[in-house]
Amino acid sequence: MPKNNNLKPKQFPQVIRFNEEPSTEFCNNLASIKVQLLNAPSIEELKEYLPGFVKATWIDHPALLDDMSSLGRDRIVRQVFFGKTLPTAQETIGLVWFIDGISIQEVTHILRYRGASFSADCSADKWWTHKRGLVPNAIEESPEFYARYMSLVEETKKLYCDMIDSREISILDARYILPRCLETFYYMRMNLRDTLHFINQRIDKQIQPETDNVIAYQMYLELLRNYPIANGLIDIHKPAMHYISQARSDDSSNIYPPDKDSDIFEWNEKDFLYSKTRDKMNGTPSNAYNLFNAYLEDVESKIKLIEKSNIAYLGYDPKQLD
Repeated sequence: MPKNNNLKPKQFPQVIRFNEEPSTEFCNNLASIKVQLLNAPSIEELKEYLPGFVKATWIDHPALLDDMSSLGRDRIVRQVFFGKTLPTAQETIGLVWFIDGISIQEVTHILRYRGASFSADCSADKWWTHKRGLVPNAIEESPEFYARYMSLVEETKKLYCDMIDSREISILDARYILPRCLETFYYMRMNLRDTLHFINQRIDKQIQPETDNVIAYQMYLELLRNYPIANGLIDIHKPAMHYISQARSDDSSNIYPPDKDSDIFEWNEKDFLYSKTRDKMNGTPSNAYNLFNAYLEDVESKIKLIEKSNIAYLGYDPKQLD
């Protein structure tokens, strides 16, 4: 069809930002992370259908379970969460997550979960002119590197905008210059089985970065808040067993020596890329602050408070059902 400029121009769904000067606020990459459980079945919904789903193999008809007590239904829901029933029961529980304040680095890890569905903060259709720059704690604590870090981020964003403003280089091509540290967000939908796999894998402090740990911790806190029956579901201090099993292998890229949670095997200090444990690598000053340890202590406190609140809500300790 021919061009017809008499047609009313369409309205773009995104903000058009030609000729805007870029701006960059810098933020710690742990403090920026916010995880929300946006959509999930209620505990009452689970108590309604899970008993029949779990016992379908053996009962003559689910109607025979209509008189099951509330406590009996709680027990079955807890068994499902702890993987003590057929695993397909966990797969019926769909969860929609919103993960905000992350960088492209965290996105590359999230996208490895093939059972999930995603909706992304796209760089092809909208400008990233004012995206915040996320900074690891060790870099923030190192003034001589932090200044260079900020300068390079600002310079690349200026080049990005200049190329787009030329109207000769598209936003799809200009984005190649953007640094990985720019803040983004993702929606992620996965079932409970995949969520627990995600959390248990990403709380590994030996192989996974601090940001992955924080995402996993926040997901676990959200599960506890939404499902009082789940007290004690995740041990955030469990040893990193994959790391431990591979640490003495020639086909493993060991970054750090084991921390106190995973120091349960024999090792040689030359087995690792660095001589320090992860929590000791905080930047160039000898007195550099470790933000992650403080964050972990806060998570531990929140778990205790939420579990105490869950016991009060239920009127009993759900661990008694085990």
